[in-house]
Amino acid sequence: MIDFLIFILAIFLLWLGAESVTKAAIKIAKTLSLSESFIGLTIVAIGTSFPEIVISITGAVQNLRGEETSQIVLGNVIGSGMANLALILGILGIFKVIKLKKNELLLDMLMLVLSTTILYLVSLDGLITIQDGVLLILFYLIYLLFLNRQNLRKQTILFKKKQFKKKKLKKIKLAHLVQLALGLIILTKASQMVLDSGVILAEKLNINEMLVGILLVGLGSSLPELMVSLNAALKGSMALSLNNLIGSNILNVFLALGVSSTITTWEVDRQVVQFDIPYLLFTSIVAVLFLLSKNKFERNESLLMIALYTIFIVLKISGF
Repeated sequence: MIDFLIFILAIFLLWLGAESVTKAAIKIAKTLSLSESFIGLTIVAIGTSFPEIVISITGAVQNLRGEETSQIVLGNVIGSGMANLALILGILGIFKVIKLKKNELLLDMLMLVLSTTILYLVSLDGLITIQDGVLLILFYLIYLLFLNRQNLRKQTILFKKKQFKKKKLKKIKLAHLVQLALGLIILTKASQMVLDSGVILAEKLNINEMLVGILLVGLGSSLPELMVSLNAALKGSMALSLNNLIGSNILNVFLALGVSSTITTWEVDRQVVQFDIPYLLFTSIVAVLFLLSKNKFERNESLLMIALYTIFIVLKISGF
């Protein structure tokens, strides 16, 4: 019971740390006159994905020390991805019809499918190595490059050069920097608590660590995405809401796994390669097809996405 309470406390601290980092990053970005598009596609997505990123890096360090964390880390990435695309997207669609302009977020949705496909391909040999990690990071840098060029064509320049002055650096409030640093410290400590308590729970309950990563850690680390996306959607910023979910999944693969794989080699269980990653890829394709086909996401589609998540969790609990 105590171990479970510690795990819940750690998840809460993850959410608290992510909130602190995200809010501070947005305030700093606005002070530097970064465009709202850039903030939504990168800073907010990185902020809400920070739990997954820090958990992966912390797990990599512990893995180097001889502690087995591969299952929880991979489970976290897959579980968070499923929660973002199926559960949270489904919840958003129930609250409000998701409407998009033609070809809006096209690049991001294509990159979403590509990132999961690449994850599947690099996992086929049962290992995600340092070379694979470098490749994943490279793909993220290419994505940022295309994103920048796309926004330039739309004349929504990422860095509003005319407005940017060196004086703006001096306008960054110390409180925002302290908030950012404090959030990062909380995230680091909470991530270690999540990993340690997750392993203990798996041992005491005699359940697979992958299931702990998918069901508990993955869902818990997706709380920032849920809060930010729901809040943005209710305020009418549907593009920002979707960018956060899609961007977070891309970041989880390319940065969380990419960076952590340059620290340690991850062992990928055969079941993950044969079922978990393909199911995540299938869910990604379904979500993208729904969004691209009608440029909107209604209640029926939302219920189907939630059903996909429920089926996945039921199958994992049943030992599939």
